[in-house]
Amino acid sequence: MEEDMMVTEITGQDFDEEVLKSDLPVFACFTDSRCGSCFALCLVVEDLAKEYDGRIKFVRIDVEKEPELATRYHILPLPAVLIFQGSEPVKKLLGFHYKGSLRDLLDRLIAE
Repeated sequence: MEEDMMVTEITGQDFDEEVLKSDLPVFACFTDSRCGSCFALCLVVEDLAKEYDGRIKFVRIDVEKEPELATRYHILPLPAVLIFQGSEPVKKLLGFHYKGSLRDLLDRLIAE
């Protein structure tokens, strides 16, 4: 596992422990190093991770290194976000999303 700010890069080995067994909702961002939109979304996600520290867990999965996770959750196109609550994905977002729309989604998630 690598940490970059408040976002943890995880592998397939870490996935169950870090995501499926988390007590917090998990914002899982699926990216690829060759994807410009992925880079832009990662910057947004780093900011959100600071804002929601302690309320939502943020992880990043590199689909180049972890293609089986991308296949398992039907991740295309990139970037993609899966939000997990409990051990289940409750929301899937494909493509780039602005901070405001992601913040609205996360605020609704926390309020539930």
